[in-house]
Amino acid sequence: MQTTDNEPNDAKSEQNTKINTISLFETLPALTTACFFYQCVSYKDELLVCGAYGEKACYSYHIIRKQYKRICTYPDTTRLFGHCVIKRVHSNDSNEITLFSFGGSRYEEKHALVMQYISIWDDEKDERQIEKSKHYNEWSPIMDNHNKPIFLGRKQDDFRGIRALIGGSNNNLLFITYYPKDIDVFDLNTFQYVNHTTLPIDTKISFHCFVLKTENELITPKADIKQSKSKMVLFCEKTGLSIDYDEVNNIFHFRSLWICSTMKHFYHYAFVCINDIILFFGGWNGNVGYNTVVSNAIHKYSIQKDKWMKFELTLPIPSTDCIAVLSEDNMFVHILGGQDDEWKEMATHIQTKVAAWMKEETELEKQWIVEEEEKRVIEETKRELVTMKGKFNVKKLKVEYNKIKKRIEIEMVIEHWNRLLSIKMGWIDNFNIIISQYILVFFFVIIFLLNYIRKTILKQMKYFKLSKKYHVRSGRCRIAKFSLDCTKIVASSDNTIRIWNIELGKEIQVLKGHTGTVNDAQFSPDAKLVVSCSNDTTIRLWDVNSGQEIKIIKGHIGNITSVQFSPDGKFVVSSAHDKTVRLWNVKSGEEIKKLECLTSKVTDVKFSRDGHSIVLSYDNTIGIWDVRSDQTTNKLLGHPNGILRSQFSPDGLLIVSFSVAKIIQIWNAATGKELARLEGHIDMIWDVKFFPDGQTIVSCSNDKTIRLWDVKLGVEVQTLEGHSESVIGLDVSTDGNTIVSCSNDGTIRTWVPL
Repeated sequence: MQTTDNEPNDAKSEQNTKINTISLFETLPALTTACFFYQCVSYKDELLVCGAYGEKACYSYHIIRKQYKRICTYPDTTRLFGHCVIKRVHSNDSNEITLFSFGGSRYEEKHALVMQYISIWDDEKDERQIEKSKHYNEWSPIMDNHNKPIFLGRKQDDFRGIRALIGGSNNNLLFITYYPKDIDVFDLNTFQYVNHTTLPIDTKISFHCFVLKTENELITPKADIKQSKSKMVLFCEKTGLSIDYDEVNNIFHFRSLWICSTMKHFYHYAFVCINDIILFFGGWNGNVGYNTVVSNAIHKYSIQKDKWMKFELTLPIPSTDCIAVLSEDNMFVHILGGQDDEWKEMATHIQTKVAAWMKEETELEKQWIVEEEEKRVIEETKRELVTMKGKFNVKKLKVEYNKIKKRIEIEMVIEHWNRLLSIKMGWIDNFNIIISQYILVFFFVIIFLLNYIRKTILKQMKYFKLSKKYHVRSGRCRIAKFSLDCTKIVASSDNTIRIWNIELGKEIQVLKGHTGTVNDAQFSPDAKLVVSCSNDTTIRLWDVNSGQEIKIIKGHIGNITSVQFSPDGKFVVSSAHDKTVRLWNVKSGEEIKKLECLTSKVTDVKFSRDGHSIVLSYDNTIGIWDVRSDQTTNKLLGHPNGILRSQFSPDGLLIVSFSVAKIIQIWNAATGKELARLEGHIDMIWDVKFFPDGQTIVSCSNDKTIRLWDVKLGVEVQTLEGHSESVIGLDVSTDGNTIVSCSNDGTIRTWVPL
């Protein structure tokens, strides 16, 4: 495998990152049992660990003594599978807290338990007194004012992955969020349901983030005025929701929140809320098998700024279904239990200082933030396109750009001036010099960021609309490709090849001769010839002007799947089910080179722009064939299923490919490293192409859509709809201003910029 010059630096950087990561986390005494779905709350110098999946015992971990001590166990009838434990502090007795536990599956008895907890770390005399007390340090059913057990939820409700918190003006309202998209309000003083509402979201929630905005954010002009509104935040995969509850009027108000691209596919993460900040640790993307991803990433979300940040540093190991809890002094975050990326249950207990995650962003983190702003604009623009149904006002791009520019300017000014205000008074003699130098650097940074955004957002973003529609006489159309001068389209749907004049919008030639289905066709660089291949095991060359067959090339002994001219038009490369790739001389029709001994049928071949390399797709492998040395220089492995097609980027540095698994992947052509994975199509993908600038990819699918993707950001930019059946083929004009698509609906369509 070839390597690039910067690979050693990347490896060194990765090694340094691992060292820094390890230094940020302190390993503490392990849990008594390796489990996941642990629940834990902090209480003074203790962490109260309250059960897990397969573990009903509850323990107290003493932070100073670094020891565990058993408290009690859950009742035998209680099943723990994604339960939730929260605490309610008694203002009149700081030595006592109340713990609540909720859980249970659909159509089975759910548990709603309570425990009055007093520390078990006192002397032996106090410990014996606690043991004699009937209702301390043990789980019992929640009872109402008539001493009857409370049952939360309906039979059909599913409390697996439930999340709850306590709010309200008197710290008396229990908010419960659970699958599929429900929120309940329960009064802990009256033991009555107050409200049940369905969350206004498209996706389902479980094992999600649900936090209460802290008192610092809810401060009122008069300190003695109690808040009648509870403000909460919920995140789960691509769902983000700000939830305000007005307890006077018993009304919910909801507002959607944006989720960064690196978080929107994950849940089952650990999280803690520290004043305005939510920290997220790890998570799982919900997939099983090859597409499973267990994350080691750490993210930060500012509730007040509605701003995301992904840390350069990570967890020591990928983790999901662990629990994070904040120490009562807000100094440390403890992370306990969970599963790793091999689904091994863990007994790990680590802690990290909160201050380590509140520092200024690194350069990589700042770059990540800027790129996420671009992705945010792309998402907003996509929503605007859907809302306007194609009647999109392109001025919105400039409006969004100006919004981002102003927001970044304001944020940077505030951030930098806050830092200046923190300068010690001992620097006052040099204050003017410091200010002058600081402002100079500050404006250089501003100019750099604005130029970066101007280049990436204004120049890269291109949105398309339907221009023309051509009906194919023979019905379903499988191939549609431009000539290099963009004046013609070559298409095929059966045993024939048809040439269309784009300007006239009509068919000008029908090329007949193949006796089997035509699988591929392409114009020569000068647009004078067309090359085609078929299931009849032949390659044929055609004169565009006369429509006459010039040459039949034979040699393959199986269906020929793809064919392409070299950039100089002198050669043709072909692939076939006979497990070979062959290079032919156009003028003589003779075979020049043959690559064989492959393990499977070859589904596709493409030249690089310089004509020196050929990328081939077969089985689960992408191969690169150096035509000059006649050697296979690289193999890219990693697709879960059979690869259908692959293509070099215009500069030859990247390769895009797709498989029957509905996944598009982008690779570093030299190192074979996967750089991005694009998911969005909901059915089999048929074709993918780079735009001439290499910054955009376009794909088509059985889901009847054409999708545009930003290569650098790895996000979907636009979805083009209109075809009524599967979209089988597409191409992009050499100027990047026209897309052509063909479909089983019997039409060829062209799409142009808005």
